[in-house]
Order: sequence, then structure tokens, then C-alpha cells
Amino acid sequence: MATLYTGGTIRTMTAPDATVEALLTDDRGHIVFAGDLEQARDRARSMVTVGARHPEERDLAGACLMPGFIDSHSHFAGMGQRLTDADLAGCADFAEIGTRLKTFLAAHPLPAGGVLHGFNYDQNELAEGVHPDRHVLDALLGDVPTVIAHVSGHVIICNTALLKLIGLDLQQSEAPAGGVYGRDENGELNGYFAETPAIMPILMHPAVMPKKGIEGLVGAIQDEYASHGITTCQDGATAPGYAERFVKLAEAHKLKLDLTCYPMMGQDLDAVFDSVGSYASGGTSEGIQYLNHLRFGGVKLFVDGSPQARGAWLSEPYKPLPASAHANANTNTSEPAGYRGAGILSDEAMRAFLDHALERGWKVMAHCNGDAASEQFLTQYTAAYRASSKPDKFDLRPVMVHCQLTRRDQYARMAAVHMIPSIFVSHCWFWGDAHIKNLGFKRASRISAVHDALSYNLPFTFHTDSPIVPPDLIFAAWCAMTRVTKYGVALDQTQCVGAWEAFSAITRNAAYQYGEEARKGTLEAGKLADMTILDTDPLAVSTQPGPHDPQQDRAEAAVRVRKLHVLETIKEGTTVWTA
Repeated sequence: MATLYTGGTIRTMTAPDATVEALLTDDRGHIVFAGDLEQARDRARSMVTVGARHPEERDLAGACLMPGFIDSHSHFAGMGQRLTDADLAGCADFAEIGTRLKTFLAAHPLPAGGVLHGFNYDQNELAEGVHPDRHVLDALLGDVPTVIAHVSGHVIICNTALLKLIGLDLQQSEAPAGGVYGRDENGELNGYFAETPAIMPILMHPAVMPKKGIEGLVGAIQDEYASHGITTCQDGATAPGYAERFVKLAEAHKLKLDLTCYPMMGQDLDAVFDSVGSYASGGTSEGIQYLNHLRFGGVKLFVDGSPQARGAWLSEPYKPLPASAHANANTNTSEPAGYRGAGILSDEAMRAFLDHALERGWKVMAHCNGDAASEQFLTQYTAAYRASSKPDKFDLRPVMVHCQLTRRDQYARMAAVHMIPSIFVSHCWFWGDAHIKNLGFKRASRISAVHDALSYNLPFTFHTDSPIVPPDLIFAAWCAMTRVTKYGVALDQTQCVGAWEAFSAITRNAAYQYGEEARKGTLEAGKLADMTILDTDPLAVSTQPGPHDPQQDRAEAAVRVRKLHVLETIKEGTTVWTA
């Protein structure tokens, strides 16, 4: 319904100090006015027609109204893990992994033929300092088919019963190109599988896929996003078969938040886009539209793995593992001297993929953690871009996703091809300490180099990569402002940014990344009434008299941001979540 909001701080995000006294929405879910209160009331009176209700005037009671947050990269379907799988986050050792799995199994008995799923273990937090393997899981779970996913999403561990269930031969099975199969001292599969080409055939096997699918979880998943103030979310690597399922959900009107899907490489992408019909809404900003809150906006490319699992592709070697752990530790495969990780695609294969994407008008989202991965994608996309004759190629706005070790010289080259860095800045907190161990302090200190992106005027965004971490973009903003690890180590403080830059990354910049800046990202007349209400204003400035220390102001703002709470989330004028 039409509503006039007043009585609090209304942050339009059109400029660092831009606030208005009142904001008016119509009954179609659009903002019709943002400005002076009396003018807003006059406009509200003019909206009333014969038999219509006067817009409701709502007192914010001192709270802060902001644009709805936009998650520039996450995995909507994967969020089901947080609702259906055993959560192994924080496990201290193998024994605790076993205890958590057994406790979960007791509370959620498996149906006949079922598989026990766990997620979020992190070998960096385990006393053993290594990944478990199938022998460990066999000892813990016996004959219960079990698969557990590493917190990065780039590694899974399967027990022997699971491998037998899907028919993988322990001796003869060979890893697909770009994937890794770990082996034990006898040359048999040890249950360790890394990277998408190795992982997806296992997780998508009919015997392994969870019995409760996305259809039964879509409401709870959206509530999780909305509870963090998010009004636009993403399925950032739509797996085979899921495009049809998302379309059916949209046609059944099960979506209340906007969802953009990016089908992943390794499937017939032409067939996918042809099959979704009107839900395919181009990669350029021209004509972007959602149908029942769904659109397919481009494609997802994986270039490397994750640095915390030592799978990111680097130009300089990782710090060597201790000799005692070298053969069977962070990768469960032997790391040669000078180990730098590896890419997933050859230059030729990537170039062919990008040429086709540009020809079809698809936005490309490319997973790049290591600087060698960033280099390959940037080089190959630049070559494909220059070779393309498509007149609207400049508006595709390709996205380099994660950017953990992207170098300053690489940020400098992005603008030439209109590339946007989407930075997984929460890494600073969650894995900064692991990066110090794996990379050394100098390299680890400049992970998620947000200020480098800012210095080149790039419209950088932040994302959560959920379910890897909770979909909390406020926390991502705090990480960008502080750059402190879980154990209190301060990473390169010259890469910190202020509250304005941090919240721009999850509102106005994120809207631009999607090509939706004309409809979202700021609170202005004509845009969608996608909004979040926070208990306090994250952009409030110090009222203390006298000169101000910018670092002190940022520190004070960071304290406020850390304590922020979402009170309400509004999508197109309708409340979709309240605290």
C-alpha cells in the first residue's frame, strides 16, 4: 500500500551526506517522492482518488531507512545447506566432526537410501591441521553414506560407502580435467575431491542429492536473506536441472525477493537460456526485467579454487607445508616444490567460452581468488572484448568474483573492459589468519584490497558467497572498514574504506553491477521501493566540535556498524520480513 515514511533518518545513498525528511511510495511498489515532509504530504493528498485510501503515514521512530541491500554474489540454491545439512563450523578436531554428524543423524534419521550431508568444516581450525579422508569418515560413521563439504565449497570428502553408492572405482577412477581426486598411499581414492569438475558429478548424482529440494526450502531461504536486509539475491552458479526448477517456482509465485541466476559452465548454456524463455533477461542494462521476481542474467565461470584450501591459483608459491604434513595435508595430495595452485581451464578453452558469451550477450561472472587466476580472466576477457563486434559489449559489465589476491596493476586494467570487482571482503575476518599461514603476512595482509579498487574509481561490490558464510552484508561492510582477523590481527590498514564506500558497495554499486541502477540502489522517485530499516544510521558522522581525525571517525563508525540490527525489510513497498 502507499506509505509516507518520516520521523527517522532516511539515507537515499545518492551522496555521502544525502538524507531527506520524508519518502512516499505508491501502491505499485515505487518511490514517488523523496524530500521535504510537507511536500510529501501534499503529494500524498494528490494521490488520493475517489474511493481510494490516503497513504499511510508511518513514523520511523528514529530508525534509519536505507535502500535494500543487494547481494552481488551468493548461491541461493546452496543456501539449503544451512537448513538441511549438519553444520560443522567450528569443529576443533576429527572427533568433533564425528560427534556433530552422529548428533545430526540421531535427530534427522536418514530415509532408505539416504545420504548424510555435512558442510562448513575447515581444516585450518582442526587440531590435526589436515582434511579428513574417507578412512576417517569410515571410522566415525561406518557404513552410513556420508559426504561433507569444506567451508570454501571447493572440496568435499566422501566415505567408502558413498563412493560405492555412486559407483566410483577406488583404483581406476580418473579425475576430470580441472578437478582433483586425492589418493592414499595405496593409490586408491582417499575420498578427497576438489574443484567443480570433480565435485559436481558427485553432488548432482541422483543418489546423493538431498531428498528435500529447493521447492520445500525457498520460503526459509528468502527469509534468511531478508533478515539481513537483502532485497535482491543471486544463484551464482546455477547447476544443471535447476533452471527449470527456478522457473517453476517463479510461475508458482513462490519468490518474494528478486533472484538473478547465472548458470554455471560445464552444461549446454545455449539450451539453458533457450529453455527459460522470457526469464532470460540479457546481460546488458537495456531492457532488464524480472518475471515473477526471476531472471537469468548471465553465466558463471570458475577459474581457480580457494586460498584457504590452498587451491587458489597464485603467481608466487604458497608457503611450504611442514614436512610432516606435506604429503597429505591441506590438499590431501602431494604438493610439489614451488606449489602455486592451478587454473581450471586452458587459455584456449577460456577464450572460446568468453567469445561465445560475448556473442550471445551474456554477462560473465568469473570466480578468481588468486592473482594468476585474475590475470588469466582479465587477459582472456580483454582479448575477447577487443575482438567482439557487438555494439553493446561495453554494457555487459563482467564481474571478477572474490578478488582475494587481485593485484593493483590488475585493478588498473579493469575499467578498459568495464569489469567490476566483487570482493569477498569477509575473508579478512573468517580466513585472514589462515591466509597468513598459507601466504605469509605480507601477501595475506593485502587480501581483499578494496582501497586499490577505490583508487581506480571502480564500482566495487561486496558479497557473501552464501552459504559459505551467512548472507550478512552489514558484516561485510564492517570487515571492509576494519580489516581485522578472527584472532585480532590487523591486516593492511591502508586498504580500509569508510562507511560511505562500504555501504555504497552493497547498494548503489551493486545495483550498477546488475545493470539495474535505474531501478535500485538509491532511494529516488521512480525507483522500486526496495528498502531496509536499521535501528541506527550507519553513516552518521561525529557531532563533536573541532577538527576530526578521519581514522578515529572510521573507527567510531565501525563500532556503530558492528552493532547494527535490521528491523524490517521491504520489497516493492511490501514488508517481507520483520525482526
